Amino acid sequence: MKRILTFLAVTLTAVSVFAQEEAPHRYGIKSGKYVMETKVMGQTVAATTWFDDFGNVSLTRTQTSVMGQEMDVASLVRDGKTYVIDYSASQIQEAPNQESLNFMDLSDEVVEKFKVKTLGTEELAGKDCTKFSAETSQMGQTAKITAWVWNGIPMKTVTSMMGMNVTATVSSLEEGPVEASLFELPKF
Repeated sequence: MKRILTFLAVTLTAVSVFAQEEAPHRYGIKSGKYVMETKVMGQTVAATTWFDDFGNVSLTRTQTSVMGQEMDVASLVRDGKTYVIDYSASQIQEAPNQESLNFMDLSDEVVEKFKVKTLGTEELAGKDCTKFSAETSQMGQTAKITAWVWNGIPMKTVTSMMGMNVTATVSSLEEGPVEASLFELPKF
């Protein structure tokens, strides 16, 4: 079970890492919310992401049960820092910022580092997406990822890591203002 939880945590991080680099604009939309459903080992896990300031501030929260163990965790990115919030255990940890891929800023250096390839365009959920492949390493694991990206938001990703494949797809996307209090650290 520990391997499954570790894999799930690494996978959710790898999927969301595409949107974790601080840049002038991570997304082509000022603010909004999207829900990403991740299918892993026969289970579907939904993570909700709220974002503002073109994605430079975001909160991604996942609430699920994995093999009878309740998980309620979030990743808060703001002020150039990342915080991992475990609501179940009432704990907050500042996580080291990891170098990541920002689809709104694909410099030659980034393309080389992450082995990014543009694979064309496809329509997904009514959005004209650019399809990319890339590789990233996290927690000593290398992930090969194919992503369909619209306005900097990965609308779908397929991740191969640790001998498993994980598919994550945005099931809903809302553009518009979000409550600023979402981006405050909870007081446990």
